[in-house]
Amino acid sequence: MASLSQLLADPSLGLRLVQAAPDDPQLSWVSTTELLDLARYLEGGEIVLTTGLALGGEDPRWRDFVAGLGRARVAAIGFGIGVNHERIPRPLVAAASDYRVALFEVPPPTPFIAVSKAVSALLRADEMRAAHQALQTHERLIEGARSSTDSASVLASIAQATGRQLALRGSDGSIVASTAGFTTAGRGRPDSPDAEIVPLDEDGAAQLLVSSGPPLGPEARAVVAAGAMVLGLHLRGERLEDERELQRWSRLSFALLNGELDPRTVSLLDPSLDLPAQLRAIAVQGASEQVGGWVRAARSGMDRLVTAGAPQGGGLSLAWQLCPVDDRSLEAALARAAAHDLDAVVGRAARVDRLPLSRNSATALLGSLSRRAALYASPRVPTVLRAEGEAPLLDALLSIAGGAISPGRASGASAAALSAAVLGPLSAHSARAGGSASAVRGDGPLDTGLDAAPDTGLDAEERETLRETLRCLLEHHGQRTPTAAALGVHRNTLRDRVRRIERCTGRIFDDPDARAELWLALRLEQQGPRA
Repeated sequence: MASLSQLLADPSLGLRLVQAAPDDPQLSWVSTTELLDLARYLEGGEIVLTTGLALGGEDPRWRDFVAGLGRARVAAIGFGIGVNHERIPRPLVAAASDYRVALFEVPPPTPFIAVSKAVSALLRADEMRAAHQALQTHERLIEGARSSTDSASVLASIAQATGRQLALRGSDGSIVASTAGFTTAGRGRPDSPDAEIVPLDEDGAAQLLVSSGPPLGPEARAVVAAGAMVLGLHLRGERLEDERELQRWSRLSFALLNGELDPRTVSLLDPSLDLPAQLRAIAVQGASEQVGGWVRAARSGMDRLVTAGAPQGGGLSLAWQLCPVDDRSLEAALARAAAHDLDAVVGRAARVDRLPLSRNSATALLGSLSRRAALYASPRVPTVLRAEGEAPLLDALLSIAGGAISPGRASGASAAALSAAVLGPLSAHSARAGGSASAVRGDGPLDTGLDAAPDTGLDAEERETLRETLRCLLEHHGQRTPTAAALGVHRNTLRDRVRRIERCTGRIFDDPDARAELWLALRLEQQGPRA
């Protein structure tokens, strides 16, 4: 900023300082006047030039004149002698001393217009200097955007150019970086409504916070804008890298769950990570937005072994996590899921080379979770189900049918064919393939005596209704009354649905062998990882 000392140092003007101010006043403009009450027209920082035409040498109103200018925070008073007064009036000098307002003498050879031009030249030079500094700051910021300059360095450059304290707030609301004096800079705290907020992304979640203070000039504003652009680029770059890292861990976790990858390959992503001898597969289910938030949450170490969320229909999504079998790790994983209002199913512990067994045990319980997204609204107590005990025979059957344990043994096509042969039009594989039920059902092992003609009137909604009814009926051991209560339907409605299921599958539901086949067929369809 242009200062009074710079003006007084100009030898061509011949100005003489009579009364100094406590500091070196900064100049904003020049005002020439003979008015006694000028304060209302000033903004601060002006030099007021006067010849004292309105007052005599001993007029006591000089004191009121200086008092008003002091309240207006003028930079100085310049008194032109040789026009109305041969010297600066004594009451004016005394008042300037009392109110600590700078006072200087303008000699007769120097016109007021010369003082005005000199101040204007100082202001122009200051503007050019500020513009040059802003340009240099721009260049440093842009260079930082192309290099590995961190956010803290960008904030420091902006603070140096603007004199403000700043902070970078992340999309989660936390302060990522700040200048040293931000939290103590008057009303510049992160939670202060007076801190200026500059959004850094489209949704305004990430923000640049600028502490309050005097209005910034155009050059300083340009520096803040350039800094915000660079910080926004940094954030976008970090988010892209985080997303790529998340995808890499998701693909690895999915392959481990499906038994398609040697567990030792985890060292490719993190050489310092050693998988324990056993892990558990944990399925988490909830509203798609909540599952997405759970997947994107900050993670490290073993917590990164999660899959991306997979839509399950009706606004729900499902994702998986591989977790060490110790109680501390398990409780931490369940607490994280509960914090996002997600239900969880904990699979049985399995060796790292047989993780599909843990996944299968969790999959068997997924049908017991709520399938209505509205039920996942807060507040709620998330459901946690745990697969208990071992099922070696079932695990063996599932692995042989679907090749879950050994990726080279068989393909999932065998599991699809078996389930479609039992479930007919109710098979999820048949529905996805778009083929008729009769083409994949084949003859059942039982002579049911039923009309085995396919129920060609099924649409997607009816198929899902009958599959849900079948699953619920099997979970209640074929008992109609508790099944009807669980489904919220009348017994007559349930009876009609059972009849349609029997026609679709060609199996009498009261036969235990038929129920066993239907249950295994559903389990085969659940075998593949759902996320």
